[in-house]
Amino acid sequence: MKIDTVFEKKEAVRYLFWGIMTVLLNFFSYLLLKQFLVYQFANLCSILITKVFAYCTNKKFVFQTTTNFKEQIREIMRYILGRGTTGIVDFLGLIFLVNVLSMDDRVGKIIMIVITTVLNYLLGKVYVFKKEEQ
Repeated sequence: MKIDTVFEKKEAVRYLFWGIMTVLLNFFSYLLLKQFLVYQFANLCSILITKVFAYCTNKKFVFQTTTNFKEQIREIMRYILGRGTTGIVDFLGLIFLVNVLSMDDRVGKIIMIVITTVLNYLLGKVYVFKKEEQ
């Protein structure tokens, strides 16, 4: 796969827009939930909320895949595996940054959002929302 096909301009712009919306949802839901929960559980809840939001927006607006029922089940399973992996990276990464490196949790959350956003795009493009060759 050529690198220029991975980063198609229109798709990248759509991903950037919806990615910003997802990042805002992730960060502000984390801040809101942290008012009531310990930071680890607030982070887990914000990750789960944004994963659902991201699937819907990535499928419909970014990668624009159309699937029949059987294909969609496979796509959802790939999504759960791919985003589950980055969710674990986000969850454990924040704990590491806060507990081991003594970083402020808000700064750590921003760092983890940046790392997982890049990973999510690559996994989404190459693994989850694959367009079948015609």
